[in-house]
Amino acid sequence: MLSLIRVPVFRRVWFGQLVSMIGDGVYTVAVTLYLLGRNDASHALGTLLGSTALGTVLALTVGGAIADRSRRSLVVVAADALRAAAIGCLLVAGSDAHLLSLAAIGTIFGLGAGLHRPAYAALLAELGGREKRREVSALRSATSRFAAVLGPAIGGWIAASWDSVTAILVDVCTFAISVITLVALRETKPPKEGAERPGILREAAEGVGYVVRQRWMFAIMLQGTAQAALVAAPVAVLLPFVAGHRGAASLSMVTSAEALGSLAASLLSSRLRPNRPGAVALGSLLLELPLLIAMMLDSTTLVIAACSAMAGAGMGIFAVIWGSALQERTPVGMMGRVFALDSLLMSAVSPVFVAMAGYAIGTFSVSSICAFAAVSLVVTVVGVLPFPGVLKFGAETPAHEAQPAPLKG
Repeated sequence: MLSLIRVPVFRRVWFGQLVSMIGDGVYTVAVTLYLLGRNDASHALGTLLGSTALGTVLALTVGGAIADRSRRSLVVVAADALRAAAIGCLLVAGSDAHLLSLAAIGTIFGLGAGLHRPAYAALLAELGGREKRREVSALRSATSRFAAVLGPAIGGWIAASWDSVTAILVDVCTFAISVITLVALRETKPPKEGAERPGILREAAEGVGYVVRQRWMFAIMLQGTAQAALVAAPVAVLLPFVAGHRGAASLSMVTSAEALGSLAASLLSSRLRPNRPGAVALGSLLLELPLLIAMMLDSTTLVIAACSAMAGAGMGIFAVIWGSALQERTPVGMMGRVFALDSLLMSAVSPVFVAMAGYAIGTFSVSSICAFAAVSLVVTVVGVLPFPGVLKFGAETPAHEAQPAPLKG
């Protein structure tokens, strides 16, 4: 991974995105504290997070195709601009903004996030080169985890020392740094096919067709959809809600612990070469069970933080192995669409389930919601293991089956 950072162009892009991701961590803590003073805090947080997920889903439907036919650096710049605009609207609307306003703001922010994900992943893979795909996947995962450790810590410190508004403004500044590192980049633009080139929706559909033909890949993405809805969505609302009411320091500690565990696992996982990568990756997801049990039992902040670190480690292992498999078995010209579909399927049902989780807190106990998520986690992981190719993440797929279908007309 260090060999990638030694390349000046790659290092510049990587550093700008690292700063931006640290800002995302600051925003996660700051926006939670910004809204917790409301009487309907759980509803407001659920609405904002749910609408953000909705905007992400909408953008991902065409985000991959846009990334595959445009300069990916400019797509990332546009995505940063959208998210910065959304944050500005949130500050103008105020912490007591109407739920409809929060929904609109969250949707705009999500649109930027949905455009950013596939373009950023494909840009780093392009700059790193085909022979460095595993290293790029590990570095990308480790970077996001490191930023998620540092960002919440910085956000909690700024919010405690000044206020949540100051922390949110710091996040806006990180977008500016990201843009500065990208505006002069001259990466290779994907070649056009003249008048024969299909429309953007058709290109997006071709990406879907490619993934469906790789049955193991499609099965894992569907597993991600189920887990995002039934496990990740409740945790996304429960964890900041439970920790946030214990103070800024507790929220920062729990959020950073998850990212710290994920960072450590990401760094170590880059050297893993398991015979059955799918079994190892999926099994690592079960490390989220202790966190659900800890919240169910209303454990101390230290126990929840330790379990959060374990959950993060599991997600870090999965992210590196899964990301490497996607990069190694996807043609360069299809990469943006495959990354977009992966994010899309994992995010498709999040808007509804995140919003439902926010409202469920007022109806059901935290322990009952955690119990439901724990059972769902086991079922979604175990249920996908029998599918052909899943245990080895498609390692036995013949080379000719891994190529995209040729364009027609």
